[in-house]
Amino acid sequence: MARYKEKNKKSKAPVLIALLILALIAAGAVFYLFGGTRSTDLGGETTVEIPEGSSAKAITAILKENDLVMNEISFELYIRMNKASADLRPGEYTFGPGRVTYADILAELMKGNKDANTVTVTVPEGYTVVQVAELMDEKGLVSKDDFLYCAANMDTTYEYIPEGNDYKRLEGFLFPETYNIGNDWSSEQIINMMLAQFNENWTSDRQARADEMGMTVREIVTLASLVEREAKIDEERPVIADVIYNRLEADMLLQIDATVQYALGKQKDRLLYSDLEIDSPYNTYKYKGLPVGPIASPGTACIDAALYPADTPYFYYQTSIDGDGSHYFCETYEEHSAYSAQKE
Repeated sequence: MARYKEKNKKSKAPVLIALLILALIAAGAVFYLFGGTRSTDLGGETTVEIPEGSSAKAITAILKENDLVMNEISFELYIRMNKASADLRPGEYTFGPGRVTYADILAELMKGNKDANTVTVTVPEGYTVVQVAELMDEKGLVSKDDFLYCAANMDTTYEYIPEGNDYKRLEGFLFPETYNIGNDWSSEQIINMMLAQFNENWTSDRQARADEMGMTVREIVTLASLVEREAKIDEERPVIADVIYNRLEADMLLQIDATVQYALGKQKDRLLYSDLEIDSPYNTYKYKGLPVGPIASPGTACIDAALYPADTPYFYYQTSIDGDGSHYFCETYEEHSAYSAQKE
């Protein structure tokens, strides 16, 4: 047997060498296409104007139009590899003469210039539309009321955002990210930038996976928002997502506290039994299925947990007695109750 394995091992050597060579060639191609060393030689100075609210895709198109990048796809991927989509600042930029690399261009766009006059704002994962409005107000950019009015009434081009006059229609789609926002921007410009950021992160692969699952963008984001508000530990996100799917398939009430808090319009450390009776389509203690829409803006980790849940037998979870933010998962109500009794 040992001799057979040795012989077999030798016979595979040429194949392994060939695969290694192909891998090196592929790595070289990736480095050439998407690495920061890829460059353009400029005979003179080239000046471009990046408008406020421009997405990474729009900025790349401007750069390509001015011959600063030769391939739009490669530069867009370079931006994504550096997680810089939301860090690109508006303004007027001058490049050249001489050799200009992708790294040079991205560094300038992230640094901005003295004419950009922007404010850096970080929108945390799990924020609601109201919290985003309050944050913009605190930063002195726009008033909370104006932001909410605009969220309720502005026109959008995204099919997954319903028409209407309620700001909750944008819930879940104001993407959590760090933004550079112009001091003179309107609420509509800020919202459009955040929606564009969500749309950029909702890739064709994610759409294909949602289609495979038979779910809409809004349904995935709704479920992801529940995971965002419930999970405190990264590795538990797909597990919590699976518990939600298991309960949906079993036609059980989801009974998620975060949905009741959203219905109440305020956060409470401890919900009362009377709180669970609030008559709201967001109350998953009262109505089966997913709530009518997202309850917060999930980050990509929770969106991916909703798209790729774990495969578990669990139907219940509750906070762990360890007090570290983790959860205890189980299959039956009896186990769930027994664990609850340990915490009292």
